[in-house]
Amino acid sequence: MGFGEKIRYIRSRFSLTTKQLATLLHVSQSYISHVENNRRKLSRDKIVILSQKLNTPVEFFLYDDPQTLEEFESRDSSGQNHGDEDYLNYSGVVQQAVAANISPEELGQAIEFIKGYNKIHQKQGDHRSGIE
Repeated sequence: MGFGEKIRYIRSRFSLTTKQLATLLHVSQSYISHVENNRRKLSRDKIVILSQKLNTPVEFFLYDDPQTLEEFESRDSSGQNHGDEDYLNYSGVVQQAVAANISPEELGQAIEFIKGYNKIHQKQGDHRSGIE
């Protein structure tokens, strides 16, 4: 389920109209329509507000795999993905990024930089060890 579908799902799960959700997030009704149709994205701040107001984990909006909130909660309680040490580390980093007001775009840029850095250093290590 993509981000727009998740917003539509959450809105209908809480019996909200697009106008009510727009009011809750201080955006226009047409903006919500664009988000639900994957033509626009909610900012990090709006996702946090939505999560807090509707008592929904931020992580639900960040991952494509859980199809419904019930599935997300079920996976969480079973320890699937969410009990994984790597997941907890990544989740903590995402929360730190939100607390530091780092935008998703900035976080994405940092990830791309690190990937490039790792690629360069991996090639240097391969060259030093004679692997070509």
